[in-house]
Amino acid sequence: MSIKNKILVTAAAGLALGVSSCKKYLDVNTNPNVAQQATVQTVLPAAQLYLGSAMGTEMQINGAIWSQQWTQAPGGTQYKALEQFAPTQEFYNASWKNLYAAGQNFYQVYNMADSQHKSSYKAISMLMRAYAFQAATDGWGDVPFSEALRGSDSKTYALNPHFDAQRDVYMGILDMIDSASRLISTADASHPGADDIIYGGDMSKWQKFANTLKLRVLTRMSGVDPLYARPRIDTLFRRNLPFLGEGDDAVINYNTGMAGSHPLYTELSAQPMHGTPQLAASKTLVDEMNGNNDPRAAVFFTSLPAYGVAGVKQSEYDIETPSNTYSMPSMYVGAGAGNAPVVLLSSWESYFLQAEAFARGITTGDDMDAFFKGIHANFAFYGKALVATGATTASAAYTNYVTGVSPSPAGYWASYPSGGTVEEKVRHIITQKYFSMAGNQGFEAWTEWRRTGYPDFLIDPRNSLIGKEKPARFLYPASELNNANFPGLAAVTQLVWWDKL
Repeated sequence: MSIKNKILVTAAAGLALGVSSCKKYLDVNTNPNVAQQATVQTVLPAAQLYLGSAMGTEMQINGAIWSQQWTQAPGGTQYKALEQFAPTQEFYNASWKNLYAAGQNFYQVYNMADSQHKSSYKAISMLMRAYAFQAATDGWGDVPFSEALRGSDSKTYALNPHFDAQRDVYMGILDMIDSASRLISTADASHPGADDIIYGGDMSKWQKFANTLKLRVLTRMSGVDPLYARPRIDTLFRRNLPFLGEGDDAVINYNTGMAGSHPLYTELSAQPMHGTPQLAASKTLVDEMNGNNDPRAAVFFTSLPAYGVAGVKQSEYDIETPSNTYSMPSMYVGAGAGNAPVVLLSSWESYFLQAEAFARGITTGDDMDAFFKGIHANFAFYGKALVATGATTASAAYTNYVTGVSPSPAGYWASYPSGGTVEEKVRHIITQKYFSMAGNQGFEAWTEWRRTGYPDFLIDPRNSLIGKEKPARFLYPASELNNANFPGLAAVTQLVWWDKL
């Protein structure tokens, strides 16, 4: 993969920020790659864009293909190895470096904000680092964490950091979130403005982000360490803390201000085979959405005059198929247009996390209400796109989807098994989360599949090189081979800590 996204970040922020691996968590006062006039107002958006590049390119592609939302387009070759579940280490160099570069620069924001008594900047930097570390550990398992940070604190570089156990990384992430929450105050006059390209300095939304991210982290822990996680989830709700609601989505909007074009669109446009379709809609996802009269299928994918929205069977890139017979990612997701957003943490994810906590009896609440709020939030987010693809309004599209259009009842996945078992409820919740994340949170959709086993309709791809097994982690990048403490390669089938399926 190209590293042009790093150039985008540098140009957009007006800084010469060098992307490095986790081996050098540099302080702003000693990093020769950072301009001396760097300020929190210039480093913050640059760091956020690094995170957008990581989550919007390789991690999105990998997650979307391995969760069978996208597939390699017939005749293309760019993602053939992913379809075979046999990626190279080099594939992961850019996403790893971008995540750790984001962490490095958020730490620079923290240091500068600390010296200037700007608590809101400190809080945002810690929340963003927590997010980046969770993405890293969910993708790779054990990752450098404590020594990387200690290298920054002591100004002695950890050139060969140890890889911390995933549970230890998770505990550190929770500490970051709690520390950030204690700093957040809507009365802080020194909060960011437009330099915060996610929330524009709205600290009430950052507090909701903190609570929702903590709920995500604890939910992922709840299956492997329930005695620790479940009481803490319950406490979140007993304290009546606010979570992300409709319209509170944490996104980076591109083609606006300093953000440039969506990093995946830029990535695909720069490939030597630009013009040759590389990504197609997966038949696995499309058939389920079409079977439920889900209007979002035409939002997430292109429609064909003769076929509507149609997918390619997963991994069947080697079967000659005319390009006018299958759909591709649409202009409303990053692969199809430069002005699509990168979604980091969404309102629909927030509602589905809440619904799961209620359905599992971890805490008290209305799981069915949260389930439908999750669907509604996703429809509302894509409201303009729904209208552009044939709906009267987003609200009308939602109503038709969940109630049915006479004389046809609502589709199976658009209904909720209110009288069903806990597992039946969770199956519906996670599957709807999967639909809602199509094209916008592919990595998270795959991660939730690893955690829960849902959706349960994924197929065994014909061209898999690992038989009926499924990939459970990313390969460590080739860039880490020079680390003296590199733990060695882990096979893509080796489960991460919280994956007990």
